[in-house]
Amino acid sequence: MGLAEEEARHFQHSAIGTEHLLLGLIREEESVAAHVLKSQGVTLERVHKAVEEAKGRGKGEVQGEIGLTPHAETAIEMAIKEADRRFPQTNQPMLGTMYVPESEAVQVLQDRKMPPRWEELGVKLEQVSKAVEEAKGRGNNMVQIQIETGMAPYANKPKTDDWHHPSFHIDTTNLLLGLLRVPESTAVKILQELGAPSLKDFSTLVYLEGTTTLQTANQGYVQRFTSPARKAWSLAHEEVRHLQDIYIGTDHLLLGLAGEGSGVAARVLTEMGVNLEKMREEVKNMSIGGGEGLAPSDIKLQPKLQDDIELASNEARRLNHRSIGTGHLLLVLARGRDGHGMEAGMLQRQGVDLDKMRTAILREMNKEEGEAEKEATLVADESSEEGLTASIASIEKDLQNRELDKAILAAYPFTIEAQHVLENARMHAKQFAQRVEPEHLLLGLAELTFKHEGTVSKALKELGIDYAEVRAVVEKRQGQGVKDRSVVLVQSALCRAYLLFAADEAEQKDGLGAPIKSEHLLLGLLREEKGIIADLLGELGTSVGAVRAKVLELQG
Repeated sequence: MGLAEEEARHFQHSAIGTEHLLLGLIREEESVAAHVLKSQGVTLERVHKAVEEAKGRGKGEVQGEIGLTPHAETAIEMAIKEADRRFPQTNQPMLGTMYVPESEAVQVLQDRKMPPRWEELGVKLEQVSKAVEEAKGRGNNMVQIQIETGMAPYANKPKTDDWHHPSFHIDTTNLLLGLLRVPESTAVKILQELGAPSLKDFSTLVYLEGTTTLQTANQGYVQRFTSPARKAWSLAHEEVRHLQDIYIGTDHLLLGLAGEGSGVAARVLTEMGVNLEKMREEVKNMSIGGGEGLAPSDIKLQPKLQDDIELASNEARRLNHRSIGTGHLLLVLARGRDGHGMEAGMLQRQGVDLDKMRTAILREMNKEEGEAEKEATLVADESSEEGLTASIASIEKDLQNRELDKAILAAYPFTIEAQHVLENARMHAKQFAQRVEPEHLLLGLAELTFKHEGTVSKALKELGIDYAEVRAVVEKRQGQGVKDRSVVLVQSALCRAYLLFAADEAEQKDGLGAPIKSEHLLLGLLREEKGIIADLLGELGTSVGAVRAKVLELQG
């Protein structure tokens, strides 16, 4: 909003319009909305030029406060509605747990006076007393109080137009989708002139950008961790061994980043006033244990940590940094799924403003001189990998292998629906704890049968194939295979070959450089008369030839 106001004043316009909001979203650069706009060729230069042509410039510098145009007000109303969809209104409480030091809880019992915040959450003295006794029984000094997390104060309030869920917030994605819901606005007209997709397609792109880790921007892949990041990784494993946990998770990594001492993350955490011992105590009280006697190689990675490593790789790549540093890892942990993740919560409980933290991390990483910038060049040699409790080298190898996926995704123009299919395939592979195989692509394509349009949907329906049946035969086959839990769920060599077949199908029909549609993905899978896809289709009561004939018939 601040950048939008800057743009309005730059053009000497007396009110902030949707066009200025669009410029603000582009200039923000870090969010999902900014990335989606950029991916569709909506650049700052092109929009600046379009605004100049559509609105011109005012006659003088605008003084004082600046308001919103009617269209901008409507766009913000629509953004609020978009946000409300994520946090629907309800009178039902959400159960949760509040962690407080035993000394604080005992003091409340002695004073017989509930802190105002606890009262708002509906906590009773009897609950506190019971929680203190349970904490003593567990032998730790953190009290766990079951609460209704923020809903109790709202449960008895009448439903009004301005009532929102306690976790409600508006982000840039909501604002972008809100803008697109005002079709008569200047912003939408500019997007249409620039050839940007429809509201429905933008919604899909936002989903894909927010979930997928296979980015399609043409940048070099990050392959190595910096020395400070490797040290943080080693310290995270020390924390796990000390707590005798089974898994290494994002909370342990946060402790490692704070304890490392020299990297960007450690400096920013210190600047923000984060106390390592307080965080360690909180992690200790959330520890599940069960790892007594485990060898270092038996310690597993939590799935969320696996995802966050991949996202940190994306952050480094997006910033044009050659290696993954502690700053990239902290950026992902501080994001915490829009600030609501466990690590984000730990930081907020220590008084950290997450937005300020992210700004500080980027500031440190973008310094042209000084130690913060040097971290990007501090990459350990092979000999330094000895002694690491988990093979960070294998993680780097998986990240490096993604270059083959990246080459395909960067070189060929997949349609939005096809991108959605690829992401669905990746999610199915993740459920089966395997690399992305052709059968996962088939499952992703079968999900299109939930829709009532499109060549693939019609072809599969007319052949009597639905998603449930495809999933059943794939699950049966997956149960016979060996699960290969990879940190990064890349496409297998066979799957990549089928993607190249799909590109060839698109070019044969529509010419060189033609966009790859979902039907081309299906035709690519049907190129071979024998193999996994042929076997699966046989179990579904059809054949490669029958499906191919049906697709070609519908293509016309």
